[in-house]
Amino acid sequence: MNNYNDLWDGVLDTLRDNISEQGFNTWFSDTDAIGLSENFLTVKVPTQFIADYLNKNYSELISEICYNLFSNKYNIKFTSLLPKRMGKDYDVTDVKPISNYYTKLNKNYNFNEFVIGANNNFAHSASLAVAESPGTTYNPLFLYGESGMGKTHLMQAIGNFVIEEHLDKNVFYITTEEFTNEMIDGIRTNTMPAFRNKFRNFDLLLIDDVHFLSRKEGTQEEFFHTFNALYEKKKQIVLTSDRHPKDIPDLEQRLFTRFEWGLLADLRSPDFETRVAILKKKSDFENIILQNDTIEFIAEHIYSNVRALEGSLIRILAYASYNNLDTEDITVDMVSEILMDMISDKIQEVNLETIMQKVCEAYNLTSTQIFDKTRKRNIAFPRQIAMYLSNLLITQLSLKEIAQYYKRKDHTTVLHAKKTIGEQFKKDRDFRIQIEKLIKEIKK
Repeated sequence: MNNYNDLWDGVLDTLRDNISEQGFNTWFSDTDAIGLSENFLTVKVPTQFIADYLNKNYSELISEICYNLFSNKYNIKFTSLLPKRMGKDYDVTDVKPISNYYTKLNKNYNFNEFVIGANNNFAHSASLAVAESPGTTYNPLFLYGESGMGKTHLMQAIGNFVIEEHLDKNVFYITTEEFTNEMIDGIRTNTMPAFRNKFRNFDLLLIDDVHFLSRKEGTQEEFFHTFNALYEKKKQIVLTSDRHPKDIPDLEQRLFTRFEWGLLADLRSPDFETRVAILKKKSDFENIILQNDTIEFIAEHIYSNVRALEGSLIRILAYASYNNLDTEDITVDMVSEILMDMISDKIQEVNLETIMQKVCEAYNLTSTQIFDKTRKRNIAFPRQIAMYLSNLLITQLSLKEIAQYYKRKDHTTVLHAKKTIGEQFKKDRDFRIQIEKLIKEIKK
């Protein structure tokens, strides 16, 4: 079958008969086939959020449906991208450079969709400055931080901004792994002059994950000369890494020095307020309605990176779809079950003794004091914190078991501690920072 629209209509008819109406409306009601190339069917969806979910959960099923319907097991790719250049549309199955810039940028990665917090404010400001005046401010810009902090988002936001505001600029985005593979192909096919000419003629070069330069002497050599050629022409270079340049193993000193010519900006784990803001903004963007206490529960328990927060929303949306529920009806207890593995992965090494010891260290108490029956605030309050954290971090323990460990009469003492500490956690920012720091200490 050559008409991909008819092909996709046939797939949708089969899907409608085999999944719930709620599930079909949630995921497939606003989809369009936009390309068919060498048995590769590309389907346009409204957002990258939906694309990621469908690629992970439905691609194989739809390939099987295609085989049953058309005797051809088409490869399926869902995407939210529809590249344009000067008003002309292009088929997103084409991953080659089109005209003067690369189409692989995610249009949803823009400055408007980036949530600014204390953890990333400096990196955001620097990125915006570079986007507004490429080649003149902070060159190169080196963004670094652990996976899922928003480095790629900011990098691609720069690219999207320049494409929108500077139509005369040639923009190219690539990962370090792809750069290495292209160089290897150039060597294998004796086309290195073309490779060099390509990379040394962009106005804005965005290279992701430069920590993969580690121990690649040949790639570092070629990258060094590419960097120099662009820098000398005052062309903008933006780089990302999961670590500071000095921490990249076997990175040549001359590259390290050049990375420091511009600006190094780090992105750290978002604080509680920023995590709540990220969840709310992402929920609004995806038309997901969640109760405030549900959002706060997610923000309290998933704090490592932005990607994990967004992944939690995908889980919740999928659960609601499967069970024919509106997301606003999802309760905290449901979320606790839905995200159980995401939460438990972070707390598998924590035990009651560790929590007790860390709280004692933080408040300068002995274990004898914290187990004492006294109600003096300087002891009772840290004990409440220890109970609160025990309940928060060790979900398999009952309130009664926690009470017994702290030599309390019954579980109501733990309930009172949960309420007292929980309320202060929400209203007192300094206290919240203190507790989050204590949690990190406990999990080390």
